[in-house]
Amino acid sequence: MRLNDTLSGWLMLILGLTIVACALTFPPMPGQNIGPALFPQIIGGGLAFCGVALVRSGRRAGGPAWVEMDDWVGRPRMVFNFALVVGALVFYALAVDTLGFFITGFVFLAGLFFSFGVRRRWIAPVAAAVTLALHFGFYTLLRVPLPWGWLERFAW
Repeated sequence: MRLNDTLSGWLMLILGLTIVACALTFPPMPGQNIGPALFPQIIGGGLAFCGVALVRSGRRAGGPAWVEMDDWVGRPRMVFNFALVVGALVFYALAVDTLGFFITGFVFLAGLFFSFGVRRRWIAPVAAAVTLALHFGFYTLLRVPLPWGWLERFAW
């Protein structure tokens, strides 16, 4: 799918302005000129600037329709894979607190690997290794608490 540059620009401009507006609500840091709102405002301003540039570029070029569909949209298997990725993300969001990160991450990856044609003998080991690596990266290195779910009694 391809969006016209004008439409992409308007979406980026709206996103950038929304980020800036939300950042303006952040409380200031006492005794400092630089607070928690500075970097989101810079990012939002940059997105808004790029959005304006895309709108100008799209208007100059004229361009085709607002939205063009790619060839994969006509192939049922590709549409199924797209829907599966979206469904897997929804599954993760709904199940991770109950099942825990290890189980949800493993099922998430194994299901996608199976659907995308990964050799069956590699699905379980790679899904387990990636899940463990992600857990190590987030839980240990970044100190992001991940839910244990059903494995709470085994938590370290």
